[in-house]
Amino acid sequence: MALINTLRKRMGKIVVAFVAFSMFAFILTDLFQSNSTLLGGNDRNIAEIAGTDVSYEEFQAKVDELSYVFAINNGREPQAAEQRTIRDQAWNALILDKAYYPQYAELGIEVTSAEQVDMVQGNNIDPQIKQFFSDPNTGQFARANVTQFLSSLNSAPAQQRASWLSFEQSLIQSRLTNKYSNLMGMTDYVTTAEAKAKYLAQSSNMSVDYFYVPFFSVCDSLFSVSESEMESYLSEHSEEYQREESRSLSYVSIPIEPSADDSAFVKEEIAELAKGLAEAENDSIFARRNSDGTNYFRTIGDPSLVPTELVGAEPGTVSEPVLAAGKYTVQKLSAVSEGDEAFVKARHILIEMDGNSESAKAAARTQANDILRQLRRGADFAELAAANSSDQSNANNGGDLGWFGENGNFVQPFKDAVFAHRGTGLLAEPVETSFGYHIIRIDEPKTYTTYKVAVIEKELFESDATMNEIYRQADLLAANSDDTESFVATAKESGMQVRNASSIGKNDSRVGVITDGRAVALWLYNDASVDKVSDVFELESSYVVAVMTGRQMKGTAKLSQVRAEVESRVLNEKKAKHIKDKLAGISAEDTDAMKEAYGSEARTGSADLTLGSNSFPNVGFAPEAVGVAFSLDEGEKTAPFDIANGVLVLKATTKSMTADQENYDSYKTTVANERRSRQTVIANFPLSFTPLFVPQSLDNAVKEFAEIEDKRYKFF
Repeated sequence: MALINTLRKRMGKIVVAFVAFSMFAFILTDLFQSNSTLLGGNDRNIAEIAGTDVSYEEFQAKVDELSYVFAINNGREPQAAEQRTIRDQAWNALILDKAYYPQYAELGIEVTSAEQVDMVQGNNIDPQIKQFFSDPNTGQFARANVTQFLSSLNSAPAQQRASWLSFEQSLIQSRLTNKYSNLMGMTDYVTTAEAKAKYLAQSSNMSVDYFYVPFFSVCDSLFSVSESEMESYLSEHSEEYQREESRSLSYVSIPIEPSADDSAFVKEEIAELAKGLAEAENDSIFARRNSDGTNYFRTIGDPSLVPTELVGAEPGTVSEPVLAAGKYTVQKLSAVSEGDEAFVKARHILIEMDGNSESAKAAARTQANDILRQLRRGADFAELAAANSSDQSNANNGGDLGWFGENGNFVQPFKDAVFAHRGTGLLAEPVETSFGYHIIRIDEPKTYTTYKVAVIEKELFESDATMNEIYRQADLLAANSDDTESFVATAKESGMQVRNASSIGKNDSRVGVITDGRAVALWLYNDASVDKVSDVFELESSYVVAVMTGRQMKGTAKLSQVRAEVESRVLNEKKAKHIKDKLAGISAEDTDAMKEAYGSEARTGSADLTLGSNSFPNVGFAPEAVGVAFSLDEGEKTAPFDIANGVLVLKATTKSMTADQENYDSYKTTVANERRSRQTVIANFPLSFTPLFVPQSLDNAVKEFAEIEDKRYKFF
């Protein structure tokens, strides 16, 4: 930005001539390319869905349509983040149009005019209609409200009519999708073998004793992992490391933030406004005219929400300017009155009961009384709270509860005792609640005082000078970097933090810690190459300079991308062999000797399992070990075998495999219901319309059949 301004001032004629020449060269270059945009050869397709090309114009038309509906419903245009969501919704809508709707037509699925009327005014009212036209007093559906609304549509504004038509269309789409989903659901056959497997998973059970040595108990330094070993492992397990096409980069993100000079400017401004507020005759009007915030006049009962210097002050007192959350705030106490809700400031020590027995209750009460006696003798409340209170949310803060009101979220016996107390100090007795016994001290007495406060807020903002300086730093980094090595070196010399990001997909918007990095992702896929340094990206809250460091094509990941994971797995394989070799010299029945070999890190225990279990206590997720367990007979013991996080030895103590049944129909129903419950959203709208759901398996099948090729990354 700053560089461009300099060029404009000092080299205006040269720049104009250069731009003209560049445009001419671009035109000539384009003319001689096979995909010339001027000759109509450029690929404007954004996708291919079910054998049908989707043009950029068609996609953008859908985006514009949904953006229009959003604006109607929200009374404003969508912001950048919302626009990204709308583009995703448009994409889903196109999949619905191209992949789903042709299937509806082929199967003869339709929604008739009579059905449409029935959904809105008939005997089978759509749930959304019932929700929108319910009586606000009773919450019940009011058919008269629908009739009244429809009769008024002809004279309604065009925007309202358009919104209703869009809503009606969503009802039709939802009904079509439900019919299709129900039809497909009727063809989803559950086999007897599947039902039997469900029955066995729920009904078969066994108990095992286990001996477990976690990998972390073996020191990493005992082993070395070579490059060839990792390459060999990756080759042998390539199916586990399949990746979609992606990019990696290093980048510097310089936040666009107000400088100290900017802060001083705003502070000076609000100091002047504070003087004006102090002299203002109408506090509300003055605050409204001068505040950047919308909540410029407040009525507050909770003293903790009022600046300290205004509590107990005379009306007309103005607080000192305070900087918080990116803005300076000054407040004036306009008036003080009596409110309906009392507030009090207190702290407590909670002594929980160890169970529900009378003896547990008595023990807790005795401890609470003992602490109360210590406090009466001058003991420090904060120290006793830290040492004894069961309420860990404030124990280390002296048991401080701050200010709270009568309507606060406290149990009733606690509130009754606190608000019945007059003045300050310790309550005479511990207060019993469902949580235990509370020793309570009132720090500030009960008050009904309500504060009327005028508030002026001034947002901190970046001046042009600050913006230009930040841009200059980013521009210098880009200009002085030729490749990855020089980029990193230049950034470090300038005191800039270099971050790395990998696995960036074609349609990603997030790049590392950058949430609005869509422009960076577009550059990676359209213009970048390995070691190429970008120009400066001007994002919403930062300037970014990046260098592309890697390109992963679809297929098996490179070792450099998964090195840490592969190294860990190879290391664990060596640890597993080490543990097994050590256990091989010990009798299979001598558990004590096994445990002695590994000390405290080794774990023994027992577990009650069903065939559907997937974990062991103190071992963790280990479904493969459950399978091994059920392969054992009672009394049988395994040799040491490795799982994801260690080595395990199992011994079956009891085993009960349920007998076969003649009929598994109930389990067929269970499996079918579970399948139907796994649903996914196939479309949504930027309104409060119910999303369209279908079974996850059906959606996967349709999309696989459609052979979707997503090219949005070329344009957005």
